[in-house]
Amino acid sequence: MESLGLPDWMIWGIIAVVLLIAEMVTTVYVALGFALAAVAVAGLVWLLPGLPVLVQALIWAALGLVVWLGVSRWNSARHKARPDINDFDSLDSLPPSDRRKNTPPTPPQD
Repeated sequence: MESLGLPDWMIWGIIAVVLLIAEMVTTVYVALGFALAAVAVAGLVWLLPGLPVLVQALIWAALGLVVWLGVSRWNSARHKARPDINDFDSLDSLPPSDRRKNTPPTPPQD
């Protein structure tokens, strides 16, 4: 890859930093998996310097997808464990004695 006169592992590090910045701006856990995968590929390329670019890209894509799927499963399980903020009933915030006062009167039964 040797673009800009930088070694491959440094380019993957720059890609990881850019993706981490994008993740901090968006906060939807999309770029996080691919940023972590770029860090892993940077470490792998540092250990194995002659790795072809196509192999590096395939490893990055596969690792990014696996990490992204894992993070999204974790995130969906985390959201299922807590109540939705939009499911609010104003009567639940009142003490029981006031809840009875605010209920509409029932019509008389004949």
